[in-house]
Amino acid sequence: MVIIKRKRKHTLMMAGLITSSILVLSACSVIEQANQSLNYVSGATDYIEQVSNAGADLQELASGAVSNPEITNQVQEKIDQIQAEASEFSQLTAPAIGESIHENLVSYNNQLTEVVGQFENTLAEQGFTAENWEKTGIPELITNINGLKDPLSGLGNQSN
Repeated sequence: MVIIKRKRKHTLMMAGLITSSILVLSACSVIEQANQSLNYVSGATDYIEQVSNAGADLQELASGAVSNPEITNQVQEKIDQIQAEASEFSQLTAPAIGESIHENLVSYNNQLTEVVGQFENTLAEQGFTAENWEKTGIPELITNINGLKDPLSGLGNQSN
C-alpha cells in the first residue's frame, strides 16, 4: 500500500513536471513569435520610411536636375540608396500574421528595384530629362509603399 502511494505520488510529480515544462516551452514560443513580429514590423517600417525619404529627396532633386545637370550625381546617390534599402528589406522574413502585408511590400519592392534600375540605365544613356523622370513611376510606387505603413503599424499592435 505504501509503495503504491509512493508510485502514485511520483507519477503525479512527474506529470506535473512535464506539464510545467510544456507550458514554459509554449510560453517561450509565443514570446519568440511576438519578438519576430515586432522585429519584422520595425524593419519593414524603417524600410518604408527610408525609401519614402529617399523618394521625396529624389523627387526634389529631379525637379532641379532638369535645369542643372550636376544634380544628376545626387540623383544617382539617391537611386543607390533606394537600391540598398530594397536589398536590405528583401532579407527580412515576415511572421505568419503579416504575410499578406509582406507580399505587397515585396511586390512593390521588386517593382521599385526594377524601375530604379531602368531609370539608372536611362540616366547613363540619355542623362536626366523631365520626361524620363515622369515615365519612371517611382513616385507612385513610393506612394504605394507608404500606403502599407498603417496596416504594418496595426500588425505591430496585434503582436503585443
